[in-house]
Amino acid sequence: MSNNYSEIFQHNYSDLVTEYDKGVWMLEFRKLSQQVYETHDIKSQGNVINIIKKTLPLKYSHIFVTVNPPPSLLLDDFIKIINKMLNKRWIKGYIYVLEQRGENDEELGKGFHTHILLDIQEGIKKSEIDREIKNTWKKILDQDNYHILNIKYINNDEQLRKQSYMLSYKKEEIKHKKQEYDIIWRNRNNLNKYYYLNYKIEQTCQENMPDL
Repeated sequence: MSNNYSEIFQHNYSDLVTEYDKGVWMLEFRKLSQQVYETHDIKSQGNVINIIKKTLPLKYSHIFVTVNPPPSLLLDDFIKIINKMLNKRWIKGYIYVLEQRGENDEELGKGFHTHILLDIQEGIKKSEIDREIKNTWKKILDQDNYHILNIKYINNDEQLRKQSYMLSYKKEEIKHKKQEYDIIWRNRNNLNKYYYLNYKIEQTCQENMPDL
């Protein structure tokens, strides 16, 4: 693109008569220029201006949260705190599962935990989200230990993979036995295979979901 681009703008601007019209034209021109500078790299070489669209980083649209409560916490109390956490104004929708780590009758129910996918509103700062999630759990567990409370910001592609991880058989066959005992544990505690609100569950996940 040559410098004729700016000359065209100057010519059109000079056609304007009133100061008000000129002011409006310049205001719109500045807005357009700002948008171009934010989304493009502009390099000048002699009389030629190269405008290249920037490769913008992928924005997060979802959060994947894993919570490992202390053994002293009762299951009913754990679920109450989960639901309290899900009652945040910036959460558009959610899906979560309850799991345990036992692989036999003696260990059944031990190490219960949750995986949660959150669909969140745009424009909310990570620091605000982190603070609100951690404040929900601060009296129960070490909210700064990522092995206990893990918060990951992810894009839509990653949330699809997380859905599969939560709702389908795990890729590692070694985990299938634990998943079978998840079913037994949920049935004994009258738990659903998953809980959700305003969240799109992918058809492929439903097709590959264990018979719960």
